[in-house]
Amino acid sequence: MDPIWLLALLPLAVISGWLAAWRTHSHVQRGSLPAPMSETYYRSINFLANDQHDQALDVLAKALEDYDESLEIQLALGTLFRRRGEIERATQIHQSLIARPGLSRDQKSEVLFELASDYFKAGMLDRSENLLLELGVGDGFREPALRLLIQIYESGKEWERAIAAAGHLDRLTPETWGPVIAQYHCELGERDLSGGDYRAAKARADNALKLNRNCARAVILRGRLDALAGSHRQAVKTWMGLCDDHPEMLHEVAGLVRASSESLGQQEVYAEFLKQAVEASSDERLHLLLVDHFSGQGRTEDAEMQLLSWVEEKASLSGLHRLLEIRVDREPGSTSERDYQLVRKVTGKLLADRVGYECRFCGFQGKSLHWQCPGCRHWDTTAPRVATLKLS
Repeated sequence: MDPIWLLALLPLAVISGWLAAWRTHSHVQRGSLPAPMSETYYRSINFLANDQHDQALDVLAKALEDYDESLEIQLALGTLFRRRGEIERATQIHQSLIARPGLSRDQKSEVLFELASDYFKAGMLDRSENLLLELGVGDGFREPALRLLIQIYESGKEWERAIAAAGHLDRLTPETWGPVIAQYHCELGERDLSGGDYRAAKARADNALKLNRNCARAVILRGRLDALAGSHRQAVKTWMGLCDDHPEMLHEVAGLVRASSESLGQQEVYAEFLKQAVEASSDERLHLLLVDHFSGQGRTEDAEMQLLSWVEEKASLSGLHRLLEIRVDREPGSTSERDYQLVRKVTGKLLADRVGYECRFCGFQGKSLHWQCPGCRHWDTTAPRVATLKLS
């Protein structure tokens, strides 16, 4: 629990206790501490001193619920309970506030927005959406209502509605929502592709690139559509465009390029792609793919020379690990095999946890690529976490 909330509510609890004491003990002499205020204050301080933040908050919240019925305090309590995960308690507070007579239009809008947030947190997306659509006409809450609506539509994968809401927000705020809307078009494009509607998928990819010409996901999608249409050379050319703007994504299309080169019956297309990709990107996985390509063609010496050059130039642990693998396979039963196996085991263990993907915004790490980070829900912030451990 964030202690800042406790520090903010502590004076309120003290004031509430004092007001309650003043109402019920009007005979208290000047300079003395009313009992309710004193008890709430000292109990809260004691809990805080012992790092028992939840207990301190419970004492303060009880005092505020019992002694202070002002709208601002009750709204703050409701928000605090929601952040603590006590959704039912927060909802009860906000529902009781809605029933209060004499609320102004702005006050009612504020309570409705908080109640919509409660419903969203509880997973009742339809209820939350209905309240937010009602709020959308009010200038004071249009922006936060649209932001929460976008979260609802993303959760429900209602991408058309998300596009509409984000478009309104793009016009309403100085933020640029084009790259995010481009991701929504890509989501729809992926859906169309899965359904076999390639024309619609292409239109979605084109829309995404109009909104964000550097959208790597849209480039990859366009290449896939070209390949499905039989235009494999165009597909490879499209994917090669990632070398300039998104070299970190070249490994993601390497398998697609290989498939297209096989369809063309020209393995050199794949080899040329890998050579250019290695030049453009620091992703060591591309080096390993080039080595695998040489090995698959029986060019073991070329594979070993590629690895030796790479290890000598970059002191790459990944390269050393693969080099040892080749030498173990080449010299089975030799006196060096045991030494190679031992060193290879050590390098493999060092490398085991150094690959995957990581969000540049929140640091979330995973084994697969997510266009929307599962941790912070930001779009297009996840990139390969390349093995960077070096020998020197």
